[in-house]
Amino acid sequence: MREILRLMQALQYALEGLVYLVKEQKNTRLLMVIMALTLIICPLLGFSGFQTAVVFLAVTITAVAEIINTAIEITLDLICNGKFHPRVKIAKDTASCAVLFCVFASVVVFLIILAQNIFA
Repeated sequence: MREILRLMQALQYALEGLVYLVKEQKNTRLLMVIMALTLIICPLLGFSGFQTAVVFLAVTITAVAEIINTAIEITLDLICNGKFHPRVKIAKDTASCAVLFCVFASVVVFLIILAQNIFA
């Protein structure tokens, strides 16, 4: 019974995080819209279920990277009290770079699958 209660508490925390992200983080909202659009547009473009799932997974990984980036930025801002520090800037910039890599990979995955469907 305790395990179920702990699991429910963990779910509550996750939902609180989701509410924060939806209310406060424009990039996360955008990625959530893109995730939903993936499930609509990919089948309309003739993608198979598997191909749609691959694109959806790539976009979801990008969203997860953005969420982690947000957590890193908020934590560093809290630690530094909003004061500039060159290493904090490096940490924030590299976390943002991870998101950029994921965006690039998602676009490449989409374009490769699209090309396969067009030229097949």
